Amino acid sequence: MNGRRRRIDVTVRQMEIDDLSVAYRLGESLFTSEEYPILYRTWDPYEVTGLFTSDPEFCLVAEVEDKVVGFVLATTVVKEGTAWKRYGYLEWIGVAEGFQHARLGLRLYRRLEERFREEGVRMIIADTVIENEKAIGFFHRLGFTATGRHVWLAKTLRREDSREEKPEAVAPKATNRRSTRRELRVAQGATVTLPAGEEQVNDEP
Repeated sequence: MNGRRRRIDVTVRQMEIDDLSVAYRLGESLFTSEEYPILYRTWDPYEVTGLFTSDPEFCLVAEVEDKVVGFVLATTVVKEGTAWKRYGYLEWIGVAEGFQHARLGLRLYRRLEERFREEGVRMIIADTVIENEKAIGFFHRLGFTATGRHVWLAKTLRREDSREEKPEAVAPKATNRRSTRRELRVAQGATVTLPAGEEQVNDEP
């Protein structure tokens, strides 16, 4: 062998409904709680189905031998009264571990940028945490520039014991009320996570 890498035939195409569960499971394997706690908490099936429903033209997958090994999910934001008018927002990108050196992240991004241009987008936004050096390097190679430091904030909400007041003796037993207790859930971060994908995508443009 001469040490050269085998060329991989990749197809980048628009996501289809049958790809939703595959993309979600791939994201689950990439955005782990150990490596990316914020991304782990914000990645759920609704991230995939929601963007696929609202912006299917900006949801793409990379396929190798009929197997989905990468994805990118994005949307657009219209801001009237601004010079740019329409922004592209790259929210998630991920590539399976065995293909992270095959430039799949780059190919997915290039196709997404073409779609954005066709829709009149003049600026693309992506964000990540400051510690995600691989993601930042990935974006810099694509021509992105950092505009400031991104800070993630999180607060854990604890349930409080609620005490039920006993009815007074003179009160009639008309109905038997039950006090409902709400489960407090933490929504940590926003649905803006291109970082993970980027850190997972370790391409050389």
